[in-house]
Amino acid sequence: MPDNVKYRILCTRPLTDSLIAAAGDNGIAIDVLDFIQIKPLVNKDLLGMENMIKVFNNPATPLVFTSAHAVKTFADHYQYQGGRHYPLPNPVCCIDGNTKKTIQQLLPGNPILAEASYGKDLATAIIQLGHVSEVIFFCGNQRRDDLPEGLRKAGITVHEFVIYENMPTPAVIADDYDGILFFSPSAVKSFFSVNSLPSKTVCFAIGTTTTSILEDYTDNKIIMSPLTGEESMVQTAIFYFNNINCYE
Repeated sequence: MPDNVKYRILCTRPLTDSLIAAAGDNGIAIDVLDFIQIKPLVNKDLLGMENMIKVFNNPATPLVFTSAHAVKTFADHYQYQGGRHYPLPNPVCCIDGNTKKTIQQLLPGNPILAEASYGKDLATAIIQLGHVSEVIFFCGNQRRDDLPEGLRKAGITVHEFVIYENMPTPAVIADDYDGILFFSPSAVKSFFSVNSLPSKTVCFAIGTTTTSILEDYTDNKIIMSPLTGEESMVQTAIFYFNNINCYE
């Protein structure tokens, strides 16, 4: 281990090189091992011109995304299909952080109408717009019920399309880490299906849902990132280890 490294962290999903470097500049070495793989699913209701015209017949109907994976899958496999690009002007409602950033990168022509940090809050934000009667919701096979149920209870029609699958890829960890970054409940379940943690290892969680799942699997200290983005997660870990005495 390099002389300047004081702590080692395992990240359970890919990180940008710049964030890994930022941690290294603060004496923290980050190893990356993806405990979840994303598999695009074929949704026949979105295939072909006839279906695309049918689903997206109203350009005012918001597209709803609660994960960056859904955005990438939609843009790569449905908006572009059969050698054809389907330009969609629909506004977007989304989770902030990485999901919003991915929308800005892959769907730059779609204005963001509402955003929030969690599905329940996003449902509230959509309802408060006052003029939305239906939405088109793209999600994975393990999506939570908070958003669609909240919208339906408010009388908003939810056209839901499952377009990707979370596949656990557990791996046994031989090394002891000072901290582990968890970005989703799926990653937590995958990790703990084959691993346990030394009592000293600190768990970092991206939000309340992941924190809650972690509490079911470990009694170790859990630090929740204040924002739902990978940069916030890394900065939270850096701040913790640079100020560790404050947490004792």
